Amino acid sequence: MIRSNFSYIILGLVLSIFPITSQAQTINEYSTVDSLRVGDTFDFSITLNRDREYDDIIFPDSSDLPSNFEVRSQSQFKVTSFKDSVHYKLQFFATADTVLPKLPVSLVQGQDTTTLYTNLVPVGFQSVLASQDESLRPLKPIFDFAAAWWPYILAFLLLCIAGYFLYTYFTKPAPPKAKEPEPFVPTPFVDPLQNLQQHIAHLEQMKPSTHEEFKEFYIELGDAIRQYFEDLHHIPALESTSSEILQNLKNQSIDKQLVDDTRAVLQEADMVKFAKFTPTTEQAGRALEKAHNFLEQARNIDAPRVEQLRREHQSNMETLRERHEQQNAEEVTA
Repeated sequence: MIRSNFSYIILGLVLSIFPITSQAQTINEYSTVDSLRVGDTFDFSITLNRDREYDDIIFPDSSDLPSNFEVRSQSQFKVTSFKDSVHYKLQFFATADTVLPKLPVSLVQGQDTTTLYTNLVPVGFQSVLASQDESLRPLKPIFDFAAAWWPYILAFLLLCIAGYFLYTYFTKPAPPKAKEPEPFVPTPFVDPLQNLQQHIAHLEQMKPSTHEEFKEFYIELGDAIRQYFEDLHHIPALESTSSEILQNLKNQSIDKQLVDDTRAVLQEADMVKFAKFTPTTEQAGRALEKAHNFLEQARNIDAPRVEQLRREHQSNMETLRERHEQQNAEEVTA
């Protein structure tokens, strides 16, 4: 017994003189996610354990998340001198089972950057649609049709065709009149900014109160922004999904604020259209306010591009006018 106690004393002295070292930096993630519906929010936290100070620690933000997750709030805490924690309030917009990807945490020291990644977090999808089982209905008895009368219709059509050919054979058409040259009618230029402003002004007159009225409101709001990108950047936005539009905007390096406003409006519109989500009047008002912010930001950024499109349109119209006048002159001399 005395020998055993003496061994423990020796082991304690050794550990106090030569402490066991652990891994320099570790990262852990915590989530309350289980099974979510479209529009549900959940908590997600990242904890960083480190053994020294760094010049900067960069935690993930909204740009590191896929489009079916949106950051509603983010709070960072310094638990101890060498332990940092960041807490996120995330909102779920997927319509199927998915995963929260590996998120980077960058540790910056001078010119060196060390990046750690969280683990994948599976996210289950819970549909809000009620399942309905329908039993197979019995076959109906065979219906007895009346006697066929289509031969009489066919004979009548043949007589009409024969009469038409006889009429054209025995009558001569009047000599054609001299064709008057048609004036050139230029196609007016469609200003994407003015078109978007008109759509927003129309939305301001709408006062939705039922689910169908909210659905019409959000469809027109989403289509207005889709039409803007299609007219200005030639993106097939009206035929694309929300994810495809956001990916195209990212590929063309569109302004981040415009992309964020577009993501917020399109995600709310998809919730109303596909998830049977009925927003409140206040939410519709905030969506309209985002559309106004989008319009002002687009005016500041895209005004030069709109003016360039206007000049190109005028040049094309002048080219078509000259070609039309040349064609009329050739027809007159022919």
